Amino acid sequence: LSPSPNKSFRRTSILRGLTPTPFTQESSPIFWLVQEFNTQVALYRELVISIGDVSVSCPSLRAEMHKTRTKGCEMARQAHQKLAAISGPEDGEIHPEICRLYIQLQCCLEMYTTEMLKSICLLGSLQFHRKGKEPGGGTKSLDCKIEESAETPALEDSSSSPVDSQQHSWQVSTDIENTERDMREMKNLLSKLRETMPLPLKNQDDSSLLNLTPYPLVRRRKRRFFGLCCLVSS
Repeated sequence: LSPSPNKSFRRTSILRGLTPTPFTQESSPIFWLVQEFNTQVALYRELVISIGDVSVSCPSLRAEMHKTRTKGCEMARQAHQKLAAISGPEDGEIHPEICRLYIQLQCCLEMYTTEMLKSICLLGSLQFHRKGKEPGGGTKSLDCKIEESAETPALEDSSSSPVDSQQHSWQVSTDIENTERDMREMKNLLSKLRETMPLPLKNQDDSSLLNLTPYPLVRRRKRRFFGLCCLVSS
């Protein structure tokens, strides 16, 4: 007797608490989890764009960025775990919707780490600019300081005390360190995602990944040519 085609899916469904039915977007929690992570990445990107905006409070913006980034990292970890459990590399057939989830999660992680790097660069640049404006930040002439005080940009708080400036610098440095830590974690998660990606999906080229057929992907068998020492491609 040949094994049931849904045997592997039924085994995975029991482990993950899913119903042993064919994979559909509506019945899969992983689909909505990846979609929510996609939305979270978009929200974080909007916050990164707001860095340096004179109409946005820097402490509140950094707090919102930390909250959004932490939530996004947790979603990414859960999505990777659930996706790896649904489709293992030993399965012979990969549903095209699962392939799309792998591709979408990979793209979201790549954009997520890129936006984290942008935020690190922008926060570091603003911090460097703020230190340059401090009294002990450099040796400038009195005339130059008077001209700069008359043209102080709106994002600089000229009434802040040295203690406030030092505390602000420490907070920004802490945010940069936390962002670097989360970025390293997401890069490691992206590497794990590429390693645990099903073999049929690894063997597909970019064109076939973007135009998946409604039929499950199967492992490609290597074609053997007997009696030929070389092949000439057209």
